[in-house]
Amino acid sequence: MDNNTLRKVQLAQLEIAKEIKRVCDENDIKYFLDAGTLLGTVRHKGFIPWDDDMDIGMLRKEYDKFVKIAPEKLEKNYFLQTWESDLNFPFSYAKVRKLGTIYVENVSQESGAHNELFVDVFPYDVCPSDLREKRRHGKKIQLYRYSLQMKNKIKPWTRHTKHWKRILGKVKYIPYMIYALMHSRNELMRKENMLNRKYNKMEAEYYEVAGGVGAYGTWTIPAKCFVTLEEKKFEGVSFLTPGDSDLYLRSVYGDYMQLPPVEERENRHQIIQVKL
Repeated sequence: MDNNTLRKVQLAQLEIAKEIKRVCDENDIKYFLDAGTLLGTVRHKGFIPWDDDMDIGMLRKEYDKFVKIAPEKLEKNYFLQTWESDLNFPFSYAKVRKLGTIYVENVSQESGAHNELFVDVFPYDVCPSDLREKRRHGKKIQLYRYSLQMKNKIKPWTRHTKHWKRILGKVKYIPYMIYALMHSRNELMRKENMLNRKYNKMEAEYYEVAGGVGAYGTWTIPAKCFVTLEEKKFEGVSFLTPGDSDLYLRSVYGDYMQLPPVEERENRHQIIQVKL
């Protein structure tokens, strides 16, 4: 994707994010920019120049409210993609897609799922603070998460550029391929959903982003980041962000103001087809 196309993609994603913001504002749903979009907000006042997606987060209660009302409240040219609304979508988070566009990721090109331009919407669940319990819990979640991906023909190993890493990556997923053959999609969804929500009645010390492509524990955020939310400008538009964005970003990225090496500034999602 050349820089001109990337910028057009970013501005189209911004329009989707503004529609999500409208629905949330009109229905008293608390959301926040997160992940790379929050990093871009703080470090670049907008998109990270080489970033190719937008991310929005919600605590679980707010997320459940959003996915319940969004199909009715979103404008008709948008589609709320969840594993319930799209039988070929294996992830336990949502995407808001703009109908009439095409945005194909290499890893999911054979899934048969909707492939329009999107903005991710991630639920945040309470996670255990005890490291051993967290590891045990994470292993269970990853079993269902990766098995669902295999059942829906997601190929995470294609993210590797080196051939030998792709081979080893595919080998890693063979147990999940076998497990997926032995269990129904509905059973895998039900069990992952139950585990994601397991600790939500406990007092939160940490939250984990549910459904991400990384291993469980990759995105563990201190709960005090979300005690308050505050508005920040992103590409000139006011969006809500975690009240303690600095703590959030340090927890995930470390020295987040340091730019990555030039060779790591890339088409991270390996977009292979774009039509706006």
